[in-house]
Amino acid sequence: MVQNLHISAMSFAIGTNGLIKNEAHLLPAGEFAPTDGRNLPVKAFKLDAGIAAKVIALMSARKNDTLIDYEHQSLYAKENGKPVIAAGWFHEMEFRTDGLWATNIGWTETAKNLIKQNEYRYISAVFEFDATTGAVTDIWSIALTNTPALDGLQSLTALSQFKQLPQDQTLNTGDLTMSGPEVAALTTERDSLKTQVTALTSERDTLKANVVALSQERDDALGKLKTVEAEKAQVALAAEKKALSDLLATALSDGRLAPAQKAWAEKQSFAALTEYLDATKPLVTDGKQSDKAGADANHGLNETELAMCSNMGVKPEVFAATKQAEAERKAKAQA
Repeated sequence: MVQNLHISAMSFAIGTNGLIKNEAHLLPAGEFAPTDGRNLPVKAFKLDAGIAAKVIALMSARKNDTLIDYEHQSLYAKENGKPVIAAGWFHEMEFRTDGLWATNIGWTETAKNLIKQNEYRYISAVFEFDATTGAVTDIWSIALTNTPALDGLQSLTALSQFKQLPQDQTLNTGDLTMSGPEVAALTTERDSLKTQVTALTSERDTLKANVVALSQERDDALGKLKTVEAEKAQVALAAEKKALSDLLATALSDGRLAPAQKAWAEKQSFAALTEYLDATKPLVTDGKQSDKAGADANHGLNETELAMCSNMGVKPEVFAATKQAEAERKAKAQA
């Protein structure tokens, strides 16, 4: 169970007199414990052939190689922002009489030179163990280091949380210890933040709903406005048609338009027809005009000739006299 998993780090010497090996001793066999007097949830860690077989199988099942870094920088990267530089990689382990070993290590050239020059002498393994039985359950990573805190079994000064750690008891992470009250305080803070997030999420959802409602209200108002504008346009159009009809009737009545011009006048706008009629004189002085297509008894002109008189501003009697004189001239010419 997760609450029974803890983390620690152990260290062993690696290489002597510049000797470079492709294997490293990670953990001792049997029961072992730090010698610095720290409190552990178990009397001792435990590693035997059966326990080691499970740890080896777990690593074998992984696709990625396991990292070897410098001074456990992979654990501190989030805190100090420094890059994690690999000293090497491995993917195989085996259990021997003296404990668990990493085998077939692929060292980088830089790491080889550092080991050869005796600039790095120890290798430290970060492992996970069961807080009930003390059995080792996994190897997280290993690192080259020169600062062992213990003789034979070394501890790190701090570890980052690679996995979920227990929150209901004291955490043992090397030399970094977090008490129950501290965990409880952090848990309370976390729960408070969760509550704030929930409240903010609810507020956001309410604002979204308000935006939707306001958008619908806006769309409804725009729809009503378009309807009103359409109705106003129809009323205005009907009023213009009525005014045009009245103006046409008046113009036909007072002689400003001949009946032959009615079809043309009906196609004009009210403004255009008004402008035309304002510049047009009545066809007869008494303001009366026949709607019949036949000739008038006084002047003998038809509707087309009357329209021409109106457009030219010529009295029908004068036009009729001119027409008669032209007809007589043509008759004499033909005699």
